[in-house]
Amino acid sequence: MQGRVEPGFEAVVAAVAACGPGVMVAAILDGVAVADLWTDGLAEHSLVCTWSSIKPITGACLLLLEERGQIGLDDPVVSVWPEVGDERMLVRHVLSHTAGRIAVPRAPLTDWPGSTAALAAQPADWPPGEVLCEHAMTFGHLVGEIVRRVDGRSLGTFFREEMAAPLGLDIAIGVAESDLGRIADTVGLDRAWWEAICGPIGAPRERSLGAWFDVNDPAWRRAEVPAVNGHATARGLARFWQAFLDGRLPKGLGEPGSTGVDRFVGSEVTWSLAGGLVDGGEVGMGGLGGQWAGARPNDRLAWAFLTSHVGDHERADAVERALLTAVADRSAR
Repeated sequence: MQGRVEPGFEAVVAAVAACGPGVMVAAILDGVAVADLWTDGLAEHSLVCTWSSIKPITGACLLLLEERGQIGLDDPVVSVWPEVGDERMLVRHVLSHTAGRIAVPRAPLTDWPGSTAALAAQPADWPPGEVLCEHAMTFGHLVGEIVRRVDGRSLGTFFREEMAAPLGLDIAIGVAESDLGRIADTVGLDRAWWEAICGPIGAPRERSLGAWFDVNDPAWRRAEVPAVNGHATARGLARFWQAFLDGRLPKGLGEPGSTGVDRFVGSEVTWSLAGGLVDGGEVGMGGLGGQWAGARPNDRLAWAFLTSHVGDHERADAVERALLTAVADRSAR
């Protein structure tokens, strides 16, 4: 265990240590870093694959264009991307996992022109706006292609220039060659594990996740797959959500976009207008293998949990409980 915590947050150290190797946690309370920790297998500036925890960041890029008046939530996607061919699909559907285009296209996701063309041309899974189902792999390509058509820049470039650099965020969507050496290998995500989480062939989860791929492949890390292949430090993700609490990011990050039983998740959820989750007093997004990043506005807390060792979300839940207990104790003083 390495890093630091503010006095009163010592229980967070124990909670993180109990998570085992390959874990990184950062928390910011009232704008002050109260926890910044990492365990064996990671260094202070290691980059870890975020998986779906990057989705609200991807969504925020499109919301920024909406905030600037360059596109509207109720604009048909065909107004900027005619090849989609369905005038019923609105920008808000894409952002709130109701676009009805969950199936992973046949072209490799690392091939942006090929995969977006295939995604636009393939049959819809459902009519837009009718079914909630997390667009596990396609969310980033749908959002990213709209951003590219409106702005001219790729999603990764737009994010780097408009958010990461101005806000000082150690987050990348498409890692630069010079930073590849900082990435911690993902451990435990083999073909058998992937097939187990996909479930039966033809089910929504299987269609949404597609075939197994090597997340440790440098070509995957360099590519832009904005639904899942962000790479970040926990500190970078916590700072993103602190910027949201500070009012420096679009409000849609915390506003409900759709609510209902999600066919990928298997339970009732509320998706935000940025593709993340709104759950009671919390807004953010989890990720495959145990990741979490988000904010609790009522608690004035922004925090992130990243792991290079895939597992369930019990580790992040335990760390969150320790954090919230420490926050409550501080508030009671």
